[in-house]
Amino acid sequence: GRSRAMAEEDPAPPADGAAPAPPPPRPPLTPEILAAFYENLDANPDPDVAADALAESLELRDRTTDARVGSRVDFIFNALDFARDAGLTPAQTVAVHEVGQAMLDACAAAPGPSFSFADAESLFQSTILPKVAAEPDREGGQFSVTDVRAVSDYFAKGFFQHFSLWRFVWSEEQETEKHETFRRVEFAFPARPLPDFLTEEANEERLAREAEEAEAARVAAEEEAKEAEEAERLRLIEEEDAKRKAEEEEYARRKPATLADAVEHAVKTALAQERAALEAEYAVREKQLREKISVLEQQMKAK
Repeated sequence: GRSRAMAEEDPAPPADGAAPAPPPPRPPLTPEILAAFYENLDANPDPDVAADALAESLELRDRTTDARVGSRVDFIFNALDFARDAGLTPAQTVAVHEVGQAMLDACAAAPGPSFSFADAESLFQSTILPKVAAEPDREGGQFSVTDVRAVSDYFAKGFFQHFSLWRFVWSEEQETEKHETFRRVEFAFPARPLPDFLTEEANEERLAREAEEAEAARVAAEEEAKEAEEAERLRLIEEEDAKRKAEEEEYARRKPATLADAVEHAVKTALAQERAALEAEYAVREKQLREKISVLEQQMKAK
């Protein structure tokens, strides 16, 4: 059915020629409420937590279902957030809040387009200019020229730029519909803890098995690390041997320029041949030794 979106913002219909009744008073924004709002805003990643607490403190109910209450809470939220970013003091922030609420109340009190843009500008100037001083008491709620310039810019973008929308929302009767949907939801019974399904003996066996598996995994990891280390060692040896052989081959291909070079060349060539023979012999012995060690390890594991 048709209803006003916010009962507390709808004054009783005035008699002919009488001024509309003012909206009922709301709790003021106190320094305590302001401090609690900033604390909630900083402590929670979800801004709705701070918005809900702020609405509760200012007695603005049903912000998620009442369009006007929701828009008022959003307006206050954004104004307080702006004030802190602009470096305003708590008293200055309260003053900004009061100016904003005066603008919304004026939209709600005037039917239709009777509250014009010029009226809104005049109201804003009459509420903010008395608070401007050449040497302002910022802790007392007064503004410097720089402060009031920032506040004016904020209201220009956040209120006056959307004045027609604000006026429509706050002065026109709105249609609301309520829908209720009922659903049956089945919840599974909570699962019993695992120990309830095992006897003490079975649970001990499970723990022992898990310990054995963990130990086996540890041993396998150690063996894998050793194999990787050995493979790297052999790779480095092969790389060094290849480099040395390449140098020896290059040296062997060079023709000695002097008798001393010829002697040195002959000696190095002979040593290279001897080294190659020794390396081949030691490679065979090392292979045989590793095979014996592997057999012994298998025998020890079998025991």
